[in-house]
Amino acid sequence: MKAAPYNMLLEAASRHNILTLTTSCAAACVFCSHHQNPEQVEAYYINKLTKEEAENLVEFLDGDSKITIGESATRICEGEPFAFDYLMDILRLIRSKYPNTNIQITTSGINLDEVILKDLQDIGNIELNISLNSSSEEGRRKLYGGKAHMQAIAAVEMLSKYNIRFNGSIVAMPHILGWSDLEQTIIYMASQNAASIRVFVPGFTKHTRIALPDENILQQLNAMTISLQNKVETPVIIEPTLLENLDAYIAGVITDTPGFQAGLKCGDQIIKINSKAVHSRVDAYHKLYSAAKPEVHLKRDGKSMELVVDKEKNTSAGIIFHYDIDPKAAETIKRRIEKFYHKDCLILTSKLGYKIICKVLEEHEKLKIEPASNNYFGGNIMCAGLLVLQDIEDALKKQHKLPQVVFLPQIMFDEKGRDLIGRHYVEIEQAYGIEVVVL
Repeated sequence: MKAAPYNMLLEAASRHNILTLTTSCAAACVFCSHHQNPEQVEAYYINKLTKEEAENLVEFLDGDSKITIGESATRICEGEPFAFDYLMDILRLIRSKYPNTNIQITTSGINLDEVILKDLQDIGNIELNISLNSSSEEGRRKLYGGKAHMQAIAAVEMLSKYNIRFNGSIVAMPHILGWSDLEQTIIYMASQNAASIRVFVPGFTKHTRIALPDENILQQLNAMTISLQNKVETPVIIEPTLLENLDAYIAGVITDTPGFQAGLKCGDQIIKINSKAVHSRVDAYHKLYSAAKPEVHLKRDGKSMELVVDKEKNTSAGIIFHYDIDPKAAETIKRRIEKFYHKDCLILTSKLGYKIICKVLEEHEKLKIEPASNNYFGGNIMCAGLLVLQDIEDALKKQHKLPQVVFLPQIMFDEKGRDLIGRHYVEIEQAYGIEVVVL
C-alpha cells in the first residue's frame, strides 16, 4: 500500500461527506478484504494524521447531510475511527459547527468503553454502525485471530444506557462458525435494540486463503431471514441483493419510527407519495424523507392502500430500501446516451447493476447492454467499483463486432480516469479504436 496524499482525504470529505481519519485497526478479521487484493491494486493507507489536518478536513464537510466516519469512498483502506487519538475533539468540532447534523460512525466496537460512550452521549445525534460479526466468545476467537475482543459485546450492552442509536452488521461466516452462531448473533443484536441488522454475503476473491462459503449462500441467507421473522422484530437486511427491477418494495421497517407507527410493513410496494409516482427505491426513500406527513399509496398482497406517515420534513420515516438508482442519475445516463444513438453502442455494467440499468434504459431496445465479469479479482465479486480495464478488455474480446462507443461505470475510475491498478481508460480507445464514455 501507498501513503495516501492529503488531497485524497479532501476528496472523500468534499465529494462524499466522509471523514477519513485512520487506517489503523486492531480487529485482525480473518475475512479482511485488504488481504485479498491482487498485488497490483493501488490501495492507500493514512500516514499519521495530525489533529490540525483532521480539523481542516471538517471544513470541507456538508452540514446539511449526514456525516460519515469509518467508511471509504476512495482507495484509502478504512480503519477503526476510535483508534484515532483526536476523534472526540473532531466530533466536538463538528457538533459546534453543525448542531443538528447526524454523525454516523462505523466501528468494530472493540475500543468503546463507558468514558467514550458518555462523551458520545454528550455530543449528541451520534449513530453507530457496529460490525459485531459474532456475539459468542468462541465465534469471535475464530474471526479475530484468536482474540475474542469481548469488550465490543460489553459496549453493545451499554448503548441503551447512554441513549445511543446503533445498527448492527454481520459478515456472514456460517461455513466457519456454523448457522447457529449467525442466528444467535442476529437475535442478540435485536435483543439489544439494534435499529436494523445488515447481514453481508461474504465476499471473496481468487486470492482468498480462508474457507469459502457455499455457492448458494445468498439463497441460504434469505431463507434464514424468513425463518427469523417470528423471533425478531428488528429488520434484517441481506446485502448485496441482485435486484430485478426498480419497484419500490420496502426491505424493512425500523421499530417505533413514524413508518412503523403508520403501519408500513416489509414487502409493501410504494406506488405514490403525495400523489407523485415513485420511480425507484431511492426515489421513494428521498420522497419520504423530504416530505412532512406524506400520504403513501402502496400495494400489499395485491391490494391498494393509503397511509399517512406522521413525520416532519427532512426526517427519516424509518423505512429501509435496497439501493437501486437515483432518478437524477438515471436521467443523466439517458441524456448522455442520447447523443450517441446514431452509433453502434455497448453499455458495460457490473453484474449487480445489470438489470437495474436494463430497466432504466428499457425504452431503448436497440442499445446493447451487457454485464462485465470481475475476472481480475475473481471469486464472487460482482460490483462495478472493483471492475478494472482488464475486465473490460475481456468483455470486448467476446464481441463478434466491436462497438463504436463503449459506456463504462464512473465508479471504476478515480478523478484522473484511472482504474484500481492505475490504467487510464484512454488505453481502451488507443488499443481498440473505439470511443469510451464514462457514466
